[in-house]
Amino acid sequence: MGPELLSVDARKPKSKDSAFRYAELRRLFSLIWPFRNSLILGLCATLIYISLHTFSLAAAFPVFKVMLDKEGLDGWINREVVSSRLGIDIAPIDVGDDTKEIVVSHVQDGSVADIAGVLPLDMWIAPDSQTMAEYQHFTARSTKEKIALHIKSAETGELRVKTVSLRALDWKTHAMLWGRGLLPENASQSPLDLLKYILIVLIIVVVLANVFRYFGEIWIASAVLRSMMSLRATLYAHTLHLPVSYFSEQSTSDTVTRFIQDIQEVQRGMLTLFGKFIREPLRAIFILALAFVFDWRITLAMVFVAPLTVVIFWAVGRSVKKSNRKLLQAYGKMIGALTTCFQNLRVVKAYTAEDYEHDRLRLVDRYMFRQQLKLAKLQAFTSPMIETLAVIAGSFATVWLASRVVSQEIDTSRFAALGVILASLFDPLRKLTDVYVRVQRSTAGLERIFQILNQPIEQQSDDAGARLKPLAKSIDFVEVSFTYPGADRPSLRDINLSITQGETVALVGPNGCGKTTLVSLLSRFFDPDEGKILYDGLDIQEANLRTLREQVSLVSQDAIVFEGTPVENITYGSINSAMGEVEKAAQRAHADEFISRLPGAYSATLGERGTTLSGGQRQRLAIARAIFRNAPLLIFDEATSQIDAESELEIQQALREYALERTTIIIAHRLSTIQFASRIVVMNEGHIIDSGTHDVLFERCPLYRTLCETQLVSAST
Repeated sequence: MGPELLSVDARKPKSKDSAFRYAELRRLFSLIWPFRNSLILGLCATLIYISLHTFSLAAAFPVFKVMLDKEGLDGWINREVVSSRLGIDIAPIDVGDDTKEIVVSHVQDGSVADIAGVLPLDMWIAPDSQTMAEYQHFTARSTKEKIALHIKSAETGELRVKTVSLRALDWKTHAMLWGRGLLPENASQSPLDLLKYILIVLIIVVVLANVFRYFGEIWIASAVLRSMMSLRATLYAHTLHLPVSYFSEQSTSDTVTRFIQDIQEVQRGMLTLFGKFIREPLRAIFILALAFVFDWRITLAMVFVAPLTVVIFWAVGRSVKKSNRKLLQAYGKMIGALTTCFQNLRVVKAYTAEDYEHDRLRLVDRYMFRQQLKLAKLQAFTSPMIETLAVIAGSFATVWLASRVVSQEIDTSRFAALGVILASLFDPLRKLTDVYVRVQRSTAGLERIFQILNQPIEQQSDDAGARLKPLAKSIDFVEVSFTYPGADRPSLRDINLSITQGETVALVGPNGCGKTTLVSLLSRFFDPDEGKILYDGLDIQEANLRTLREQVSLVSQDAIVFEGTPVENITYGSINSAMGEVEKAAQRAHADEFISRLPGAYSATLGERGTTLSGGQRQRLAIARAIFRNAPLLIFDEATSQIDAESELEIQQALREYALERTTIIIAHRLSTIQFASRIVVMNEGHIIDSGTHDVLFERCPLYRTLCETQLVSAST
């Protein structure tokens, strides 16, 4: 049973198709492009969220500065700006310290201090009555081009005063001073008040960030859901215009699965793609940029993890896509098995086949379980693996950062801030594991959807082909042969038949002789392999398909009833209808008598496939639909097989009256149904073997006589 669950294309090697392809990504974007306004709003809101989120991470540093370091936030900003403007490194000092000098630990080559002759270990001295903290504050914010630099030599103890030109503030120092300007001026005097102020700002930023995240996700979801609604409409319209031959080869349940499960997979994938798949990498980029601001060497952690992450994503993605394709096909088998069982439940119970159906469904379910378990294993593998790699890389980075703290290259607050940034950096990477799997699953569903959309459809344009008018002369089958796709022998062979306007022709013959196939070709449900069908001398393949089918009222072998009301069933396919015409058609089909007894009469709700009606009632309702259409060509295919004798007599009278002004083709096994036909055509094994009236055929055609003595007569008694 297991191998039979797979279609032929699923058994073919999929090594190339299993990988993610840019063509599929373009298809995803093409689906959502018509709703780009909502998508762009969502992405912009997401970008604002990421920016505010990154800002909230950056706020961890001033919090640590206030809590862990004596120099405080103001002291750190002053020291960083002075270091940038003079090109020197100096040790941190307490804001409240009244020291007037500080050691220069490092001088940058080519900097202002280097040009002035400042050397490492020289003392930088605050002039006049200022403390070093106050002088740093003045130097950091000075708008003067030049200042006097007081330096005491470490070697000679000589005090030198050098006039130097300050460097202009770069973007980093501008940002630091701008950020400090947002805080109260007296904040440095009360660290606790400063901490409260920073945390209040942080809360406001986090709230705003999540508001933008909420609206971003809503706008993106709106765009995705609208695109899925559009995709379903496109798929439905395309499927309705596929030729009937497609459905003779393709499982209906598998097609239904593509509308439900496959589109659901695509929807989840697109929500993930335009949500996490865009948001998380952007978060990583913004956090990485923040790490660069603090210390560019933090990227060493990413260098270790990134290549392994890409390899894992690629390997897992191939298996996920292949497994999900098989799972979606199994869903189709499951839907088909369930639908068949429930629609034919009386037969199942009558033959006590409950256990058989249960076992059959279990085989399908086991196959689905294997595919689902495989997907679960793949998803369960990726996240722990990435998290393990992140912990390993993070541990190495932490040790490296700690060694720099010990060697006094960075202070404790920067170490703590870098630890927070490092942890935040791997969070988007961890979340991307599920994202890639989800997107790969969606591409498998998208492939199956486009397998249908890529199928050629029937003629659709109203301008294509010659527009037909009601039949004026005749319908002619000329040397017509036809073989169903996949069949080993033709259903029709060398058919020659002419039906004149207004004639009533009955087709009789053993089951499978080609009667239904012949009338199916007339409506172009299929096209003949050889020969042609002429409508008033015009090959119907050159006619406009819509106008061709508008000439036909069809009552098929299966009495089709749609879920809805009797009015909706009778007027099916019609835009405008008058209630009087509906009732008249029902009366002529002898359907009014049972419709009027229904709760709600013509407004009653009929069950799915008309399960609330008997077989005869369903057929009379289908006949009323054909009468209401009032087309010039009427086709009855086994139309009265489930109607009692009394109703049949009434319908025969209605048929005789209805057939007077139109061309009628009847396929029936009851003698009473065909006796009023002006001509009877006898078919056998895809051939027309004779035609004529009942009396003539009964005398000269042995097959017709046999049919009358067995099938036709017994059916009429």
